[in-house]
Amino acid sequence: MASSRIGIKQLDMGGWVRVFVGQGQPGADLPAYLSHALNNWFRERPHLRLRFVLPVTQHGDTVELHGWYEQVMFSDQSTLARSVPRTPASGTSTGAAVTGGVQ
Repeated sequence: MASSRIGIKQLDMGGWVRVFVGQGQPGADLPAYLSHALNNWFRERPHLRLRFVLPVTQHGDTVELHGWYEQVMFSDQSTLARSVPRTPASGTSTGAAVTGGVQ
């Protein structure tokens, strides 16, 4: 059984992101791979909120996704902002616990 690999690329365009095939020959399941890559891109950027997605098609097949987003959290850049130490959490084996958040 032959298997092929495709490379999915994500390109941040500043307000929207392009998800497209970077290399390889896409198969019939390309839309699922594109969707998965777009989902992962937003999962890595929790400060962004997906507004809408536009599928780009070629000959009736989805070949690219464009996702527009808005930024929902901004860091405090004022001179009165508290400095947050950049040291790893100590005493935990699974990493630092996250407390608080936006609801």
